[in-house]
Amino acid sequence: MKIKILMIATLLLYSTQLYAYCEGGKYPNISVSKEIKECEFIVIGKVVSRHIVVDPIEDPEGYEAEIFHIEVESILNGHPQDSMIKPYLAVYNGNDSGRFIMHVGEKYLLFVYSGNDGFWINSCGNSDTYTRGKETINEIKKLLIQKSK
Repeated sequence: MKIKILMIATLLLYSTQLYAYCEGGKYPNISVSKEIKECEFIVIGKVVSRHIVVDPIEDPEGYEAEIFHIEVESILNGHPQDSMIKPYLAVYNGNDSGRFIMHVGEKYLLFVYSGNDGFWINSCGNSDTYTRGKETINEIKKLLIQKSK
């Protein structure tokens, strides 16, 4: 019996993604309209590479962060060109419970913020895979049209 429980626990550990604790336990915990105002810019892009940042003194066996290079396909809001090596955007992803999980080869809708370590994604916000984010993209476009009137 103990072996079955251990096997099930191990399978669950490796079969689920862990997400950050979002305020109120709700994901996303910020409206699209509010996040448009708070983020630096919004892009659609494909992750083309992932680089691990290791701190050999603090954590020689683990890693401190990931740097994702994203090929920007379209800009929905803001002006990221000043911050990019065209057409690529580098996003810092700290190795903690607040990281936004991304995979090389996957396309994403990203609400991008600027911080001390560079650009980052709010894991409790509205960023998502492109496929799951299509409804959010439509909402962004509607909100931006209303704003421009």
